[in-house]
Amino acid sequence: MSTKTSPSIRVRFAPSPTGYLHIGGARTALFNYLFARKHGGTFILRIEDTDRERSTQPAIQAIFDGLRYLGLEWDEGPGKEGDFGPYFQSERLPRYTRYVDQLIQQGKAYRCFCSRERLDELRQRQSAAKDRIQYDRRCLQLSMDDSDRRAKAGEPFVVRFRVPEGATVVDDLIRGKVHVEHKEIEDLIIQRGDGTCVYNFAVVGDDHEMGITHVIRGEDHLSNTPKQVLLFQALGFPVPSYAHIPLILAPGGGKLSKRHGAVAVTDYHEKGYLPEAMINFLVRMGWSFDDKQEIFGLPELIEKFSLEHVSKSGAMFDLKKLEYLGAYYMRQRSVGDFVQLAIPYLRKAGFVREADLERERGRIEMMLELAKSRVACVSQIVDEVRFFFEDPAILDEGALKVIRKHKEALPLVEQYAAKVAAAVPEEAWRPGQPAVLEAQARELIATQGAQLGDLAQPLRAVLTGRSATPGLFEVMSILGRAACLRRLAKAKNFFGSA
Repeated sequence: MSTKTSPSIRVRFAPSPTGYLHIGGARTALFNYLFARKHGGTFILRIEDTDRERSTQPAIQAIFDGLRYLGLEWDEGPGKEGDFGPYFQSERLPRYTRYVDQLIQQGKAYRCFCSRERLDELRQRQSAAKDRIQYDRRCLQLSMDDSDRRAKAGEPFVVRFRVPEGATVVDDLIRGKVHVEHKEIEDLIIQRGDGTCVYNFAVVGDDHEMGITHVIRGEDHLSNTPKQVLLFQALGFPVPSYAHIPLILAPGGGKLSKRHGAVAVTDYHEKGYLPEAMINFLVRMGWSFDDKQEIFGLPELIEKFSLEHVSKSGAMFDLKKLEYLGAYYMRQRSVGDFVQLAIPYLRKAGFVREADLERERGRIEMMLELAKSRVACVSQIVDEVRFFFEDPAILDEGALKVIRKHKEALPLVEQYAAKVAAAVPEEAWRPGQPAVLEAQARELIATQGAQLGDLAQPLRAVLTGRSATPGLFEVMSILGRAACLRRLAKAKNFFGSA
C-alpha cells in the first residue's frame, strides 16, 4: 500500500485538553511527527478546546510540556503561529456557521425542532420494538419556509446533516478498505441549540481550512471517519487520507487503565525517564521495522518510519519493556549528564543541600557513577543511593537471608571492623580507592581459612541494609571511615534480630 510523499503533506495532532496528555495521545503525536518529518511535511498542533466546562489551562500546558519533553516540536500551532491559525478550536467557532448555512441552503442539512422529550420517547419505542435507535427524520419533512418561520420565531432547534443513501468506503492506509452502509448512520447533529458546532463538523472545517492531507489517529476514531468523509463530500472539500493506528491494550488484553500505566506523559517525565527511551517505547507499540531491531534513535526513526509497518492489531503496554529501554539509554548517558539529571532528585530527597554541593560533588559523582547502570529512570536513583546518606535501620529481605545464611560470621565482621579501624586511618581512606579496604579483608580471611563471600556478604548487609549493591569496597570507600565504623559497630544488633 503506497502513501503520498509530496512535500505538501500536512498532518495534525489535535488533542482535547479535558485531561492530561496520556501514553496513547503521545504515541499518536509521535506517529504524526515521524510521518511529517519522513516526507518533508508539516506537523501541526491544534488544541480542540470546545468543551469549555472540562478544558483547563493546566491540561493545555501539560500537552505543550509533554510534546517538548519528547522532542516533538510542532511546525505550526500555539506559540508558532502560521498562515492557518488560530490553532485553538474555540477561536475558530464563528467560521463554521457559514458551512452550516451552506448545507441547509443546498438541502444537505435541515433544522430539527424535536424536543428532548419526543426524542426520548422515540428511543424508548425503538428499544422496546428492538429497532435501530436513530432519528426518524420527522423534521426533514418540513418545507424550507416552515423551517425559516419557526427559526425566526425563536423556536429552539438543532441542525442535522442529511445522510444520503448508499455506502462509504474509507481506504484506510493501515486497515485497508473499511465499508460502511449509510443506513447505519443516523442524521447526525452538526450544530447544537446554542449555535455551537459538534466535534465531527468542526474537525472537518478545521482540517479543510488547515490543508490537512493525512489524518493519523487512534482506532477509537474509526467510527467517526465515515461521518466526516460524508461531510467533506457534502461541502465539496477534498477528503484527506486516513490512517487509524491500533489501540494500546493492557497487559493480557483489555482496556489500558491508570493502574497499567495510562498516566500523563508528564508523570514519566517527572519520574526521570529519558525522552529517547520514551520515544523508543512509544513507537514500538504498534510499529516495527523488522523482527530484530529494538533500539531506534529519533533520526533513524524518521528515516525508517512508514505507515505500512504499523500493525492492525492492538499494541500491548509492557512496562518491563520501558524499564529495559530506560536502563539501556541511561547507560548511554555520560556520568556528567547523569549527575546533572540526578542532583535535583537528591535535593528533593533531602540528601544534598545547596550549600554542601560543591564540597560533596566529587563523592556524589562517584556514587552516581556506581549506581547509574542500575536504574531505568532518574528518580530511581534516590532509593539506589539512599544507603549512602542514611544508616540502615532495618535489613531488606535479601539482607536478612544473608545474615541468616552467615549467622556464624559476626566475629569475622567484628574482627574486620577492628582491623580496619586500626590499619586504615582517616588520611588513608580515600573515596574511589577501595584497594586498601579489600586488602584488609583478604588478609583477614586468609588467617581464618574463610572465603571472601563469608565476610563480604554479611558486611554488605550490615553496612547498607541490602544484599545487592555496587562493589562493596567501592561503596565503603565512598561511605567514609566514620560511617562505616559507626554502622559496623551495630552489627551485633542486626545479627541478633535476624
